[in-house]
Amino acid sequence: MNKIPAFVAAAVSTMLVTSIGPTTPARAVTAADDRSSPAASGAASGPASGAAPSGSATKTTAEADRGTAARGRGGRYHVPTGAYFNNPRGGWDSRMRIERQILRAIKATKKGSVIRIALYSFDRIPVAQALIAAKRRGVHVQILLNDHQDTKAMKMLRGYLGTNVKKRDFIYKCHSGCRTDNRKRLLHTKFYTFTKAGGSKWALFFGSHNLTMNAMRHQWNDLYLMDGDKELFQQYVALFDDMKKDYEKAQKPFPAFCGIPANGVACDDAIDKGTTVTFPKLVGPKNDPIVQILNRVQCITVAADGRRVRTKLAVNMHTIRGHRGNYLADAYRRKFAEGCQARFSFGLVGARTKGHLGAMTPRGRMPLRSTGFDYHPENNEDPKNNPDEKLDLTLDYYSHQKFLIIQGNYAGDPNAQLVFTGSSNWGALGSVNDEILVSVPGRRTARQYLRQFNFEWRPGNSRNAYTTSYLHFRVPVVHRGPDGEEVTTYKTVTRKRVVVDPRLVYRPGADYGPYWEDD
Repeated sequence: MNKIPAFVAAAVSTMLVTSIGPTTPARAVTAADDRSSPAASGAASGPASGAAPSGSATKTTAEADRGTAARGRGGRYHVPTGAYFNNPRGGWDSRMRIERQILRAIKATKKGSVIRIALYSFDRIPVAQALIAAKRRGVHVQILLNDHQDTKAMKMLRGYLGTNVKKRDFIYKCHSGCRTDNRKRLLHTKFYTFTKAGGSKWALFFGSHNLTMNAMRHQWNDLYLMDGDKELFQQYVALFDDMKKDYEKAQKPFPAFCGIPANGVACDDAIDKGTTVTFPKLVGPKNDPIVQILNRVQCITVAADGRRVRTKLAVNMHTIRGHRGNYLADAYRRKFAEGCQARFSFGLVGARTKGHLGAMTPRGRMPLRSTGFDYHPENNEDPKNNPDEKLDLTLDYYSHQKFLIIQGNYAGDPNAQLVFTGSSNWGALGSVNDEILVSVPGRRTARQYLRQFNFEWRPGNSRNAYTTSYLHFRVPVVHRGPDGEEVTTYKTVTRKRVVVDPRLVYRPGADYGPYWEDD
């Protein structure tokens, strides 16, 4: 592959930074800084605040966030641990909740600290400026990205960091993924590490969020923040250091890691916080990590008083499709059939995979909704029909999250509460790209994610997925012939049409069999 010499790219990037203007010297972030510009951010918001209605955060939430994130103990920044969510349908305060936390952590780093970021996409100039300011005050900055774009933000950073991964500062684009083979694979993982940020050590952030305007304007995303686990942190650094080698052939997946296992022997995702499965990984219906997780779920537990207690499951998935999507849809639907109180929400779905999700069971059909909204289906090829004048999968709003919530009997524990999140979608690429799947046990975390799931499940934020069908349309295409005159030809495209099929819609009072629930 032809490459531009690093010194040439660095020179061009430095000129770009100079033309845009100098960065503001870094200092401790405050609530006043956070509210300085609607386009930069809004009032502070705390963990799981995406579940609040769109608009500004409540006073209680904002005050809590200012206390934990901006000042912390002794007036210093401390990582406000927990789950954060944005709301693309709200104002800038709601849209920028996740990016605001990343910026706070960057601005709280001091000389000698190391920031490592592995992402699919990056176009946020305010974040680039914060990273350049960090570099100027002696922080080491290392960034790995996918190779599908080269944005202004990336060029700015290249001018300061260079591209040599053997040095302590760099921004580098892996070619067709980092630890994958060279067949159009992707660096799709999303994690951030900070050796020290304010009063916090070994900070680790992971989830679905890319540093892009699209991530805030059109997507629902999540990011989980934790710190203090030195061993887990070091394992993520080892993963990052291996990714920067940018292999030509797919590497064996790392063994699942979790810091120090609670049992002292092997990681257990039901107990060990941060248990991480890495991809690429050859998977199938028997050894797929998602199937193995679902196999540990017991749907019905008989309590001591004889009550039958159902395990609750909820999935919010950006995309599910293809052969892998089909067998994962079958595995999840079986849990509904076995008695789990299971719901599924998706942003994008394969037409065939949707049939697997929505197939009839003895309990009826599993509750199914979609966060994907396309307000301009008449001409998805015209950039004017998207709010940011860019084509972004032709959808105006959609979930980009990839999480599974389990509340009930898991791994023999009838009171388990845990979440699986990360970067991996339930499709073929979700297992062959650079990806992570992370477990976070705990009642607080499960409640945070469930609150967000329920918020997106509401009508308006999502729609009944059983009312969407796919039709073929003949579309005129106008081009100029050899003589310069306009010629019209036609092509066939597949588009969604929303209709109501009464056979597929749950109706209160209807007889759906003895085990149907209004989930």
